[in-house]
Amino acid sequence: MACLQQEGRDEILPTMFSLQLDTLAKIALCGSLGAVAGLVVHDLGRRNRLRKLGFTTADLVSKERMLRKWAEIAVQQLPEKISLTQIESHAWSDASEYAAAGAALEKLGLEQNPAFIASPQTWVVEFWLGEDDGLFAAVLDAPPCGMHTEFMVTYTDGSTVSFENTEECGRKHLENHNWIHCGPFSPDQLRDKALGERREQHAGQMRLADCIQAYERAINESLAWRRTIGFSTEEMKYTYERQRRKRSLLRRLL
Repeated sequence: MACLQQEGRDEILPTMFSLQLDTLAKIALCGSLGAVAGLVVHDLGRRNRLRKLGFTTADLVSKERMLRKWAEIAVQQLPEKISLTQIESHAWSDASEYAAAGAALEKLGLEQNPAFIASPQTWVVEFWLGEDDGLFAAVLDAPPCGMHTEFMVTYTDGSTVSFENTEECGRKHLENHNWIHCGPFSPDQLRDKALGERREQHAGQMRLADCIQAYERAINESLAWRRTIGFSTEEMKYTYERQRRKRSLLRRLL
């Protein structure tokens, strides 16, 4: 699902994640996480910026305390809920990737539907409907995290499971609304996996209104759950290490 970004430079890793919520993919929950780039912050300017966010001196000399503080901040930044509002057009962050996803979904017999923006967050989701009961596809765009495709299965009890071509996020998901990170799967592979794991109690033929309702419910219930449990130190460590690897790879490429 979706993610946000704070302003900053390479010293702190100001990237805010998707609560894929969690999109909070989304919450892509789209929830948001931050992590620190080092064990100790020596630079005065960096210290001052972190103090404005609520960090104490003790927080700045301990990796564990810094991660716990970032977890607290991430929870505070989660919206109470999101709502999807239809938009006329959207400038996709990766036009070629979007075109490829659309072509693949069309080949599978799915029909393109309008795109929606998630308020108060600013990620965009476009729904694609087909003939499979209880199943629909979505293309999400959440800069700076990028784009991904997913297939969501909905059930008669209101629960959902989403299969998306994203890498493992290292965060727990609400049992009733799970996001399964399948890695670099193509749309047809995602659909096959979703259909293969779909249980009998799935909902019937999906309309656009059903997709919107299912998506909003999955994210908003996940947001409420995440505000209750917070982010664990283990989740924050995973996020920190994941971002550190990405920065290292970027430096090598540059």
